[in-house]
Amino acid sequence: MHFDTFLEIKSIGVLLFFSFLILYKLQSIFHSFQQKSLLKKNKTLKKLKRLSWDDFELLVMELFVKKGWKVSGNEKKGADGGVDIWMQKKSFTKKNISAIVQCKRYDDALVTIKVIREMFGLMHEYDVDEVYVVTTSRFTKECYHFIEGKKITLIDGRALEKLIMKYS
Repeated sequence: MHFDTFLEIKSIGVLLFFSFLILYKLQSIFHSFQQKSLLKKNKTLKKLKRLSWDDFELLVMELFVKKGWKVSGNEKKGADGGVDIWMQKKSFTKKNISAIVQCKRYDDALVTIKVIREMFGLMHEYDVDEVYVVTTSRFTKECYHFIEGKKITLIDGRALEKLIMKYS
């Protein structure tokens, strides 16, 4: 009789354990549906321009993660010295490729050559391989001329929309 009671208690314990495990999994599934990715919620330029600057940076981080980069945001909030996101990616030819990103969430203002020159300087200061400048707006013509032959990628609002559609 004593053995049967022990078996019942053990069975109830196992049932409780699996019940809690199932509840935990259901909660995490519910939470993931509740907190959709920023990429999935903000596919149009109109929605991108409504994001706060820090949500825009998080969206860009999410995009680069989907593209295979390991990303980290800048720990400083506010004046960040031009770098919003730091990135690393494994490569077949090199140990790692490093990059920095500047995010510019503008309504209509154009990103000017000043920003691009600053990022080019930071590329050398921090000894990174690539630079990305991402905006919800557009770049001046000077910017495109300046980046010729340099490992700088400019992603304007229209290109950003296309990338979001591809990776969301």
